[in-house]
Amino acid sequence: METDRITSGYDAEIQLGAGWFHRAIEVLIENDALDTGGIPVVIHAVAVVIDPDWDLAIEAEVAGLSLVVRVRADLSDDARQLTLTTDSAFIPPTVVPFGALQGLAEPPVKVVLEGDSDHQNAVAFLANLDIHAEPQSVDPLPDDEVFARGDVGAAQSFLATDQDIAFGLGSETIQRFANDIWHTTLRADDGSHPLPDDENEKGSWSRVTGHTAADGVMQFVLEGDIPVDSPLIDVVPDPHVEITLTLRAAITGGALTFEIDTATDVDTGLLGNLFGGLVGGAAGAIVGLIIGVFTGGLLIGFLVGAGVGFVVGVIAIEVAEYVVEGIVQREINASIDGQPIREVLCCGDGVVQLARPSPADDRFNLAVLDSLPSSISVHRAHPEDELLYRQNLLVNAVYDDLTVDAGGFVVGGGTATVEVFEPEVVTIASFDYAATGELDAITYQRGDGQTQAVPIAEVFGRIADRPIEPPFALVDEPEDAELHLPAGKLATVCLSPTRIRRRDTVIQEFEFGNGARLGVADAVALQDAGVIVLPGYQLLHPSNANPYFRAYADASTANNLEMLPTFT
Repeated sequence: METDRITSGYDAEIQLGAGWFHRAIEVLIENDALDTGGIPVVIHAVAVVIDPDWDLAIEAEVAGLSLVVRVRADLSDDARQLTLTTDSAFIPPTVVPFGALQGLAEPPVKVVLEGDSDHQNAVAFLANLDIHAEPQSVDPLPDDEVFARGDVGAAQSFLATDQDIAFGLGSETIQRFANDIWHTTLRADDGSHPLPDDENEKGSWSRVTGHTAADGVMQFVLEGDIPVDSPLIDVVPDPHVEITLTLRAAITGGALTFEIDTATDVDTGLLGNLFGGLVGGAAGAIVGLIIGVFTGGLLIGFLVGAGVGFVVGVIAIEVAEYVVEGIVQREINASIDGQPIREVLCCGDGVVQLARPSPADDRFNLAVLDSLPSSISVHRAHPEDELLYRQNLLVNAVYDDLTVDAGGFVVGGGTATVEVFEPEVVTIASFDYAATGELDAITYQRGDGQTQAVPIAEVFGRIADRPIEPPFALVDEPEDAELHLPAGKLATVCLSPTRIRRRDTVIQEFEFGNGARLGVADAVALQDAGVIVLPGYQLLHPSNANPYFRAYADASTANNLEMLPTFT
């Protein structure tokens, strides 16, 4: 792919070809999301056209008749919806979720670009991201003002003839990310740039540079100086600190993955031995800080807890996805030297949720990685007679071509349809037992009061196919964290016993706040499967006795299960 065709001057460009729209429109028709008035429609071919009024020409068979339907695709100002309008009186405008570009400073610009012998016509969305892209030599603009950049007329198609989707960042965008780091992460309230930060100031930052390189990497170099307090200050230069963070991109199974490498170069002149310890400590803080910039803060707590200094193992990261209200959101999954960083799980709204660190403000927080689209949702709905989850149909990019060189970063490929399930926040209204005493079903209740009974075998089936696996290590909900439900057809419900039933000294049954009752043996099975969790209690599986729940060991007996009121 040719990075020299990323010429619009906008921060990011996403280009969609005829193949992407063909797949998306077929998904909409097959799932009755595109209202054809009950008339059967079969798509034969889709083309992106150069026309002032229309974007697509669709060769279709409508009620047995062959005709061409023209379509215009209009993006909403917040870039979260796409409205498809046709020239057919039988097909009303259809609004579908989009959300391909996030963290924007201003509404994106849509333009249809004409191809050539090597590149196809493309519907392009040109966007500036919510970053402080202004030069480091000037003060940052207020957060509600945008540094002007981009020229629609300079854009050209870089979507190859055999691709459905392409995404590009020009080389100047990488430097703009560096400018954003300078104006935000490395800037104190008084406008100074303390090295490494306000609390651990040991010197001053001098600049940050960012570039793509011919060897397929993106690099960010942070430079600063640590002043020497010495009688030799007039003859010995201040130690110069240079931290290089390298993002190396690759395609793995059609998805983008990255490795982060860090390198430190500290020029301490004649006083190297004297200042080596000081500079090494500063470098450790700097590396933790900068890795946090590129991972949304995900690894900072881990690095600090592990006592990791400036020598960090290989950090492998991937841009994972989850769906919230039909919009595909991105998050960072990471591992250090092959060991994955465990997800942070907590109980929020009465169900188990994943938590990720919240940005310090409402601005774009994952920088380079958050701008890379992979999946775009085109349909979201509850299946018929289903209350507990929504079905999301995504047009997923299957990347197979990547170029990172001095001209920028560009990736492209084909598409596939992916089905993702988005569970609802629910409570358990009752555990339903058969006359034989066996747990027969669970009745769930949504926030709107509607209920749905699910046979117990189906409950276990629904809960099995999820990205998280029990046992869950729950933490208190992190302050200011962003929570989201793991994908799947059923949420894990958090339940706290309020009363117990005993036989002799053994707890046989739990009662919860809404009066629902559950046998202990069934509670064990449900928690082992991830259907429920009793936060604050351990589930133990002794080798020579039945499993049981107990409070975590501490100096108090007040929180013990045995201290709860009883019922008969």
